[in-house]
This record gives sequence, C-alpha cells and structure tokens, in this order.
Amino acid sequence: MFLIDDLLMLPAKGFLGIFKKVHEMVEQELSDETYIREKLVALQLRFELDVISEEAYHRQEKELLARLDAIRSAEEE
Repeated sequence: MFLIDDLLMLPAKGFLGIFKKVHEMVEQELSDETYIREKLVALQLRFELDVISEEAYHRQEKELLARLDAIRSAEEE
C-alpha cells in the first residue's frame, strides 16, 4: 500500500523539488551583489556596442542600482 502511495506521489515530489530549486535561484539572483554587478557590466558592454539605446541603458542601470542599494541596505540591518 505504501509503495503505491509513494509511486503516486513521485511526480508531485519531483515538481516540488524543481520549484524549490527555482525559488533558490530567484532568491540568489535578487539578493546576490556579485550577480547585480555582472549585470551592470554586461549592460554597459551592450550600450557601448550600440546594442541598446541610451534611454534603455539608463532605465536598466537605474533599476539595477536600486536593487544593489536594496541588497546593501538589507545586509546592514
């Protein structure tokens, strides 16, 4: 009986594991200062290579700098 229950719950447990991993990755992306810095460098490179406009560059840079400030503020608390 328990074997059948385990087999029936296996797909749900698999999805739960995947969702946990995705959640961890999102948390890291939102709270990792190094990741934000890498995004800023990549953004600057895209701007210098004329891949994005100046307006888009400044808008995205402002968002990334705000996230970086939020991370630093959270670390100080």
